[in-house]
Amino acid sequence: MSDYYRDLAVDYHWILADEVVNAPGVIGGTSVSRREFIQAVVDTLPPGAPVLDCACGIGADAMALAHAGFRVTATDGSPQMVAEARRRVPAGVELLTSRWEDLPAAVTGPYELVLCLGNSLVHTGSREAMVAALSGMRQVLSPTGTLIVDSRNWELLYRERRRIVVGDRVRERDGVRSTCVYVWTFPESFGEPCLAEILFIQEHPDGTLSHHRHTIDFLPFTPADLEERLAEAGFTVVGSSYRPENPQYAIAAKAIAAQGIRG
Repeated sequence: MSDYYRDLAVDYHWILADEVVNAPGVIGGTSVSRREFIQAVVDTLPPGAPVLDCACGIGADAMALAHAGFRVTATDGSPQMVAEARRRVPAGVELLTSRWEDLPAAVTGPYELVLCLGNSLVHTGSREAMVAALSGMRQVLSPTGTLIVDSRNWELLYRERRRIVVGDRVRERDGVRSTCVYVWTFPESFGEPCLAEILFIQEHPDGTLSHHRHTIDFLPFTPADLEERLAEAGFTVVGSSYRPENPQYAIAAKAIAAQGIRG
């Protein structure tokens, strides 16, 4: 997985609402349309349960889970994202840089909940790499634990082919006003990567304007693809928020308790 977020890390907070990036945060706040689905799983956890956020980004979900009383470990494959997360998560959160396939060697576990949110799995780049990533998550999950992953609805995105998508609002922080614009480039075939240019257009206190531009590519997959790869990694799906008309969805899965499954 390329570190697309090396430069984007410092701007990423502009994508999220104030109540998500500021303490105490909102559980599932980085996955707004999936929050109820995520919260329903969180509500089944015992107080103080160990939780792993393995795509922690700038630390928003890890922060919220820690403030809710859970014992949180947070990891991300991007050192720059981890550096941003250090500014946000409480002192008791264990924070590490780790790729998903390296989780068994990087964290102690096992965890009652593993979260991989923020449309992160798309960055694995291939079926084999995604299975390896999911296998790493399974190996640190407790036998009774739950994995939640989320994703864009790539089929809907490719079908609609909206070239320009403007953020939901202008945000103001430290005197700077910023809005986010996605500019998408789609190939003819669903199996080929698409490209997103993410523009942050900013107005400064003196009235001047500037912009930051970040480019990321994504290799899409369908919900059926994801379920197949979860099964290949040793999971069984126990819940899904997928609807064909919704732009995002989340899937909950548990490890298959069967002999012969190894990482």
